[in-house]
Amino acid sequence: MVNDLLGERLFSAAVTPMAADESVDLDALAAMIDADLTRGVEGLYVCGSSGEGVLLSEAERKSIARTAVTVAAGRAPVVSHIGAMSTGEAIRLAEDAKDAGITAISMIPPLYYGYSTPDVVRHFRAVIDAVDLPFVLYNIPQFTGRDISEGGFEELLELPQVVGVKHTSRNLYGAERIIQRYPHLSLINGFDEFYLPALSIGARGAIGTTVGVQIELFLALRRRFSANDLEGARAVQARINDTVEAMVAEGVFGAAKHLGGKNSVPLGDCRRPLPALDDAARSRLDQVWERLQENIARTAAEERVASEV
Repeated sequence: MVNDLLGERLFSAAVTPMAADESVDLDALAAMIDADLTRGVEGLYVCGSSGEGVLLSEAERKSIARTAVTVAAGRAPVVSHIGAMSTGEAIRLAEDAKDAGITAISMIPPLYYGYSTPDVVRHFRAVIDAVDLPFVLYNIPQFTGRDISEGGFEELLELPQVVGVKHTSRNLYGAERIIQRYPHLSLINGFDEFYLPALSIGARGAIGTTVGVQIELFLALRRRFSANDLEGARAVQARINDTVEAMVAEGVFGAAKHLGGKNSVPLGDCRRPLPALDDAARSRLDQVWERLQENIARTAAEERVASEV
């Protein structure tokens, strides 16, 4: 039986708003979260890749998680990424997350020192055993150099505390194998451009950088897929991908802040060494925003027509 804690929800991989001095802007974070949930976002994933988690201090990560729980106020689950370079720091973040009321915690493998797979498993296991919270393994091999779906993590995937895998990888074969071998887990799509293909192999929800920017399209795709309207679902995926492609061209994390700010308040630039957007990039993204609004309106109009047939 699949653990239904996360369900088929669409989670925003939330960005972390920054003030001009690169300090975390918790007021802007609160405004962004409230606006996204009002628009239909169904869950929050904070301090991950999109949230610049590895560039934040331990104290900043704790304050972001607590702010997200407070603003969500039970409207949506909040998953906090607590991956850290040391096991001790990850445990401290996990303990604080539990105290804050976080729904679940998530981790990437530790980086830099070339740890063996057993080393990484022990790191994960120490955190899982230290704090009684649901746990989501974060598979993002293009950043970590390690693909959890290729094996070696069976001990973790069988633990009752592990409720899902956030699969941010183009390896859909590996994702399908996890789904077949561990049917109790939720396989959560992490690449927005693969949402429909991931659903087709049995993935459930999604946690993505552009979910908050274009939640209307993700919801429409899910409705069409559930109704077996595959042609319609493919059309919406193509519209999602138009936005993804344009954002990646400008630097996806900075682009997510620029576009996400249009739904709430300005969210600032990324923390260095991630690059800031220049004026030309912002101008191009303004055009992306206009096309996105056209795609959202077009998709809604199609659904109105279909409902009248």
